[in-house]
Amino acid sequence: MGTETSAVVTKPGTIELQQFALPAIGPEEMLLRVEMVSICGSDRKHYLGGAYDVFPKILGHELVGYVANVGDTAAGKYGVSVGDRLVVEPYIPCWCCRYCATGYYQLCPQRRIYGVNISCDTPPHLWGAYGEYMYVAPGSRVHKIAMHVSPQAATLSSVIGNGVRWVATKGQLRVGEAVAIVGPGALGLASTIVAHHCGAGAIVVIGLRADEERLNFARECGATHTFFADEKDLATRVKEVCRGELPSLVIEVGGSPDSICRALSLVRPAGKCVIAGTTDQVTPIQFDAIVRNEIQILGGLGQSWDVEAAVKIIESGRYPIERMVACTRPLAEAEHALRQFIDQPRDFIRIGLKP
Repeated sequence: MGTETSAVVTKPGTIELQQFALPAIGPEEMLLRVEMVSICGSDRKHYLGGAYDVFPKILGHELVGYVANVGDTAAGKYGVSVGDRLVVEPYIPCWCCRYCATGYYQLCPQRRIYGVNISCDTPPHLWGAYGEYMYVAPGSRVHKIAMHVSPQAATLSSVIGNGVRWVATKGQLRVGEAVAIVGPGALGLASTIVAHHCGAGAIVVIGLRADEERLNFARECGATHTFFADEKDLATRVKEVCRGELPSLVIEVGGSPDSICRALSLVRPAGKCVIAGTTDQVTPIQFDAIVRNEIQILGGLGQSWDVEAAVKIIESGRYPIERMVACTRPLAEAEHALRQFIDQPRDFIRIGLKP
């Protein structure tokens, strides 16, 4: 069957290149030859330990690749054949629990996620995309993606899918409505792109002083206005650019108590705030304003049934999505690239790895 090479996190903070036998593929399974994988912001936790502390494991859940082998049942189910170019969603649904059955498969109690929480000691071993090949389990969600799309943009299908979920699915943004996005990282930029694609009116992106380059890039992605978080009378300034009223939808992806409180302060009465950033810190919230203004607070975790729409946005070529992947490195430099990503967080939105 041959062998392949993957970058394995053997223990917190240590990666080794290891070889694995290519697995035999059953009727409902698939084997993908990885074209590119991007280093996600969550990969730093999975590399250093403390989040889904499973070792050894192969990281990588933002990927694009080509079908190398596919079982007959899977080929018919997905409508794919050897050589097709695919993106694979991170979550592996069981399709039996109440959450998978009702469209919330990111909440599946089995919590199987590519490149996150399955040890590569578990056959068939190739559970992440930091490698030449990745195994695709039965029940996975996969999507064809056009050949003209750059691999950098293609790897971000689930990232743009997050934006679809938070802006369109959860936020239910209507054409012409104003939206504010707190945090100009990859998820904030994805939300900006989707808000523009959905026909939002004012699109306000807010970041720190150190985020100036990303705020400038947000304008290229569709933002109409950008502000620094520490500007005096921020809510007043946001209201001014939103025709005298605060946004009806605010997306929080900053992931800090300050950004969460800031997001809640920017929602108009009867508006929605989707909280998608995560923090280990306790966030003090004054609930009186939320009650009196009937603000809806919605949690936003990952994407489900949103990546297909994201692929169409990527394929449209309307947005500079590929530029979110600042540079690419060979797979052999996976550990060096991760260290760069951790040590120089302002320099890289994403880094791509090519086998």
